[in-house]
Amino acid sequence: MRHGSARLIVAVFTLATALTLAEEDAGYRKPPASMIPPAPFVPTQTSTTMTTAHTNITTTPTSQNTTATTVTTAATTSHNTTTANVTTPAPTTHNSTTANVTTPATTPHHNTTTANVTTAAPITNATITPTPKPEPTATTNITVGNYTVQVGKQLCVMVQAAIQVRVNSSKQHMEGTYIVPGDATSNGECERNNASLRINLKEGYISMTFTKNDSANVVFVSAVTVSLAYAFKSGELSHLERKIEQVQLFSTAISHSYSCKSESILLGNDTYLEFSHERMQAFNFTNNQFGSIDLCKADKPDYRVAIGVGIVLLILIIIVVVAYLISRRKRTDGYQTL
Repeated sequence: MRHGSARLIVAVFTLATALTLAEEDAGYRKPPASMIPPAPFVPTQTSTTMTTAHTNITTTPTSQNTTATTVTTAATTSHNTTTANVTTPAPTTHNSTTANVTTPATTPHHNTTTANVTTAAPITNATITPTPKPEPTATTNITVGNYTVQVGKQLCVMVQAAIQVRVNSSKQHMEGTYIVPGDATSNGECERNNASLRINLKEGYISMTFTKNDSANVVFVSAVTVSLAYAFKSGELSHLERKIEQVQLFSTAISHSYSCKSESILLGNDTYLEFSHERMQAFNFTNNQFGSIDLCKADKPDYRVAIGVGIVLLILIIIVVVAYLISRRKRTDGYQTL
């Protein structure tokens, strides 16, 4: 009986051993479906295969098909080993695919093309257009302008004249004439005993200050300023600044107007402010019209010559009369009475 039981145990052990060997042999011969070549199932090698599949997904654009095959492989091979390999590949493949979708959309850049367009335009324009040289204005006939300053509707200053600036300064390399255009504008200010007139020019301005002295019953110009940026010579832009103060020019009685055919004012450094056909007045207008004319010295008649000529003629007449009387007396002395 003991021998029979011992034989039975040996037979069962032998059968179990045979079944185990047969099962292992079947595992070697019939591996599960996979993308990798047949090999003995080892858990570490399976995880290594999954990581390489993850690397292939991130690099190739057709990541959907490879992801599906990888999931089936994990499902078939991980029944008897670990379930962790099945869960970990799924989120990694999704994350890698979404990363691949977003990155290609942001890679193209268009900044280089727009930058080339904007920088090329000003370079060509700068080289084509040269800077023009300053030139004096064309010679024109001098014209009379009308320059006024008003307070409300009442005139305060009125100047009618043809004006020009003449420079003959070899030291400052300025020689020429600037003619004030007749259509130049004017403005200024008026107070009780002082008024200013400014003639606005494209190249600068000319200003005059009028002063009234009630005690002396006189109105005159007390200051003159000339400021010009003008090419008196071709290609040479000159900056002219001249000013005279504490002077008494164009003097006239209060409520009278000053008149002169031609007059030149020295501003210093061989610079002259020249007026022609001028008439001006400041303060005390009647119906916004010029008052009585006070002529300049050059236009006033000079009676000294006439007086001198008259005196000479009178002396000659006296000499002739005296000579006649003397000669007649000699004649009477030559005759004797009978």
